[in-house]
Amino acid sequence: MKTKQILTAGAIALSMILTGCSASSTGTKDTKTTEVAKKNEVKTLGKKTKDSKSLKMTNNTGKKITVFETKSSSEESFSDNLLDDGDAVKNKEERTLYYTVKENDKLDVKVGLQDQDKTFVFKDVDTEDTKKVDVSLKDDKVNLDVTKKDGSTATLTPSEDSAKTEDEKKEEQEVKQEEKKEEKKEETAKADSSNKSNTSESKKDNTASTTNTSSNKNNTSSSSKPSNSSSNNSSTSKPSNNSSNNSGSSKPSNNNGSNSSNSKPAEHTHNWVAQYKTVNVPEKGHNEQVLVQAAYDEQVPQYQDVERQICSACGADITDLGQAGISAHIKAHALAGENGGYYSKISQVLIGYQTIHHDAVYETRYVVDSPATTKQELTGYKCSSCGKTKAN
Repeated sequence: MKTKQILTAGAIALSMILTGCSASSTGTKDTKTTEVAKKNEVKTLGKKTKDSKSLKMTNNTGKKITVFETKSSSEESFSDNLLDDGDAVKNKEERTLYYTVKENDKLDVKVGLQDQDKTFVFKDVDTEDTKKVDVSLKDDKVNLDVTKKDGSTATLTPSEDSAKTEDEKKEEQEVKQEEKKEEKKEETAKADSSNKSNTSESKKDNTASTTNTSSNKNNTSSSSKPSNSSSNNSSTSKPSNNSSNNSGSSKPSNNNGSNSSNSKPAEHTHNWVAQYKTVNVPEKGHNEQVLVQAAYDEQVPQYQDVERQICSACGADITDLGQAGISAHIKAHALAGENGGYYSKISQVLIGYQTIHHDAVYETRYVVDSPATTKQELTGYKCSSCGKTKAN
């Protein structure tokens, strides 16, 4: 009996252990499945709405994308950055872009990379039948590599002014604002000149009106003294008083003159003076062949070694006397008691000339075309009054 109870208890315990292991294994599998799903989940850019379109975007720049903005091509300003603070599209990361464009419009895109103070703008991107867009980087400029659904590809480059830094854009904006101010000042100066001219004419009109009023008052005074009827006439002379009123009505003109004299002084007008810097201009020249010795022919004498017979007594060359002559010459010296002999000597005899031609001789010399000098190069402009500068 006890043995049977022990076996039953063991079977129950084994069943509970197996059930626990099975539950634990199932829980582990579910956790791994969830992690894989999260890992394969593709993040999005923009919000999905009933009117939005979508396409796949991959970052192939080798850097993180920290700015991504879109707008319909007819809109003036871009949307807020589609990437939240702290979020960035990593290199080789793929995201789904949701965007909205108006009818007959195309898509404008602005892209900025990490650690760069400039953004790149792509205008009128045709997304019709587009399968995906790869963001790439070449020569420090961002490009969009568009792949259509039919497999064709196209590379889009940013607009010319989009790659400028914020400082460069700010400087250009300041120059444009300065130019607008200058135009406004010119218009104000012309208006002031016109107002002064109108004020001067108004003063002349006021002077004439005052003179007429004084004359009318005198007439009224003289006509009112004789009788009451004159007084009535005085009342009929109110038109003259109206002239005086007209004089009063000309006060606005006088006020204009007052306003002109009390108006604020004209704003500062820049007197731009060109600024230059001295630049060294190097010497320029070229190499050329210069004649040193002209071509000529040289006559070189030609000699030949010849054996000659020389008299031992007088040293005369007796070779050409012949044998009989030599004998007679020697005999004459002997009869005179002198040494009557001769000897042989090898001598060089001129036999002609050899003509040797010498070619012309040239040498390379450096010829200066323009000597080294300096020049003044325009660097920009500076106001002679306030010292403000602007670029060339």
